[in-house]
Amino acid sequence: MQHDHRLAYKPWLWVVLFCVLFFLLLVIAIRQPGVQALDLRLVQILDPLRAPGAVAFFSKVTDLGSSRVLINIMILFIVYFLFRKHFLSAILLPIAFLAERPMNELLKSWVMRERPPFHHLVHARGYSFPSGHAMNAATVFGLLILLVVPLIKSKGLRIAWAVLGMAMILLIGFSRPFLRVHYFTDILAGYCAGGFLVGISAVVLIFVYNRKR
Repeated sequence: MQHDHRLAYKPWLWVVLFCVLFFLLLVIAIRQPGVQALDLRLVQILDPLRAPGAVAFFSKVTDLGSSRVLINIMILFIVYFLFRKHFLSAILLPIAFLAERPMNELLKSWVMRERPPFHHLVHARGYSFPSGHAMNAATVFGLLILLVVPLIKSKGLRIAWAVLGMAMILLIGFSRPFLRVHYFTDILAGYCAGGFLVGISAVVLIFVYNRKR
């Protein structure tokens, strides 16, 4: 039985390790002239797609990764978890988000990367790496996949929920370089930092579940 418990932890510990190592690799990579040039080029290459309708659409999408919107989404799901008597989920979701916000600011202050030197299509402040919106999305929607999927009985609905969560993460992430406020490497770093928190949350869930058995 103890061996089975260790096996349950193992994939999530690998997720945590991968996120840490890939994040550190990105920190090194963004100092390299070749990566910097590629990052700039990838933002510029989207210019033909930046029609007014597309900019309006992705401006709405990017709002879904803001703390203001995500707090409202989390409140709804905290009520849902309390109704379903999943008290740990109701606690874990806001705790992870409250840890993620200062963690993002700390990482930005450590790396101190300036934002792309282009006209920003939405307001953005502070440093660029890692993307706060990408980190927000990966943390909150990643946790909502992790916490809600086990509560859904239908296999089809479980898959649909996971796909919806991943689509939100990817669309919010893409919206940031599309709107010229981030590089793509900022987005990858935000995903890594958010994935790290989701992995730690999964380990906590497994630990508490095993203690109850």
